[in-house]
Amino acid sequence: MKKICKIILLILGLIILLLFTFFLILIFTEYKPKDVEDVKVYSNATKNLNIGDKISILTYNIGYLSLDKTQDFFLDGGKNVMPKTDENVKNNLNFVKNILKEQDNDIVLLQEVDYNSKRSYYMNQFEKLKDDFNGTASYAFYHKCLCIPYPIFDMVGKVESGMAIFSKFDGEVTRIALPNAYTFPKSVVMFKRCLVVKRINIQNTDKQLVVINLHLEAYDDGNTRIKQLEVLKNLIIDEYNKGNYVIAGGDFNQTFPVIDNEKYKILDTKNFVAPIISQDYLPDNFYYAVDDTYPTARLLNKPYSGNYEDTQLYVLDGYILSDNIELVDVNVIDTNFESTDHQPVNLEIILK
Repeated sequence: MKKICKIILLILGLIILLLFTFFLILIFTEYKPKDVEDVKVYSNATKNLNIGDKISILTYNIGYLSLDKTQDFFLDGGKNVMPKTDENVKNNLNFVKNILKEQDNDIVLLQEVDYNSKRSYYMNQFEKLKDDFNGTASYAFYHKCLCIPYPIFDMVGKVESGMAIFSKFDGEVTRIALPNAYTFPKSVVMFKRCLVVKRINIQNTDKQLVVINLHLEAYDDGNTRIKQLEVLKNLIIDEYNKGNYVIAGGDFNQTFPVIDNEKYKILDTKNFVAPIISQDYLPDNFYYAVDDTYPTARLLNKPYSGNYEDTQLYVLDGYILSDNIELVDVNVIDTNFESTDHQPVNLEIILK
């Protein structure tokens, strides 16, 4: 009996030691970006920017090419962590490539672009998409972890993910850190969210078009999103006061006070419910460019049925523009959630 107890204690001791070692490895390999970092620009600019030019921009959360209409997700009330085969990822890549080719935008803002993650079968999605775009390309990480150790029996595993900006215009790109939603120890394995800022010189002026790619917090109590919005507000005010033209676009993980927020009714209060950005949030000299003709996102509590009536839908993706920019058009492209849980939003503007 004593021998059996010793063996059990030894096994338990080894398990605890292994877990402790594993957690130490996660701590020592934690992704710790600086507050502001330069981002590499793969340059192949094809256009110059002038006052009066019409510019087309697309924002698209591609859901790391693994959240297509056949999928659900465990954090949204579903069960799955990743598709059962890499065929989903390959098919979704081709779908997104076709969207980008058809739209042929001057600037593309992408969120949830995996670089080397288990959940998307280790496909370098940035490289795959960059190779097809005729222009500059930049990529900034915002989630990088050696292993996310949950769910216990089907771990998310290694994650390297971020945001990309493709552009037909040249210009420097920086990564600006956002407030973190998580405290230790959860912070070790979770998002380090950021803004990715591209600055494009405008010909024959000392001004710039400043384009900000964003993907704000989703799974918090709302306080972090408010702090992140404050960082964004301060940035766009600062750039506007310099005389620049400013566009902030992406996945806000919040909906907008200027649309009909009764159009896509809340069906599921147990999972993600999109808060509405405060009515008084937007600073003077700025306005929203959003469209609610179609939803821009769906809840991943189950595969998409194709029916709005039994699907939790949101308008989370859109733009903020400075008033020296004229809005020509903004429209959601209806993809029927074919390749991701979001839909792309197309913007056309003119620099006044």
